[in-house]
Amino acid sequence: MTSIFENTKSKVIIHLLHDDTLTEENRKKFIRTAEKYSQGIDFVDVSERKKNFSQTAVELARRKCTIGSLYRLFIPEVLNDVSKIIYLDCDIVVNLDIKEMWDIDINSYCMAGVHCKDFEFLSEAVRDKLNGSSCKTFINAGVMLMNLDKIRERGNLFWNSMAWVDEHIYLMRFSDQDIINNLFHGSIKLINPKFNNSNPREENMLNNSIIHTPTKNIAHRIWSLSGLPSQKLYWKYYLKSAWGENKSADDMINILFQAASKSSIPAHSYKQYLTRVCVSTFRKLLWTNPLAEIIRYILIYTFLKIKRAIFR
Repeated sequence: MTSIFENTKSKVIIHLLHDDTLTEENRKKFIRTAEKYSQGIDFVDVSERKKNFSQTAVELARRKCTIGSLYRLFIPEVLNDVSKIIYLDCDIVVNLDIKEMWDIDINSYCMAGVHCKDFEFLSEAVRDKLNGSSCKTFINAGVMLMNLDKIRERGNLFWNSMAWVDEHIYLMRFSDQDIINNLFHGSIKLINPKFNNSNPREENMLNNSIIHTPTKNIAHRIWSLSGLPSQKLYWKYYLKSAWGENKSADDMINILFQAASKSSIPAHSYKQYLTRVCVSTFRKLLWTNPLAEIIRYILIYTFLKIKRAIFR
């Protein structure tokens, strides 16, 4: 949030989706950060709405991500007087003027995002085809420009998503990302990769981009301390936020020490870590073999067709 404010002269309103885990202390810090830059913040509590998640969706979130990642499905409903928004995950630093993204024309599209090049594999192409989307237009859902008016024309996003999850759970590899790409296939605009820069390994790769670190590798997370340039940028903005205000040298040493300790692998568990990596790699080789993947998806698709025919 601080990085957005630091890089724009435009008026911004942050709509913060949260549940009952948001503490009063953190709420006050969000408000102070927005007030420091004379910007606005709107707290959107979805605690009651999240009770409507289907059991399938809850189980999916538990295995694939967190329940919070599904909160974006409430956006058209809870922001019913807003026609257009930029959605951002929490693991992001905005190192450009956000107005650049806001000014992209999506009048003819439901949303815009950056293409996920990692999905250009034959097995993924088959999976997405069976789901009703395409690898060629598959976007990362962590950074999106959303045309809420056009999305609402297709009905209630949340209930449409719950129905889609229950129908396609066995073919899903991701959570909200699969939902969004398949529900809006054909109405997604691909935009410049700089708006979702997920691999900023060098200092010059940080310039004029939205830096996103969607990784399960603790050491590579944007708030870790493993030497990546993006992490240096994160801590720079941290110090300018309400969380970094009035911090003494000792306070910052303690904070950074904790971040560094979480960024590395404890020595006593290194052997266990290597074992997990070996097992994980072996499973991936077996599970993601292109031919095996294709056969698996076709079998699942056939099974679902037969199941629907029997119980229709």
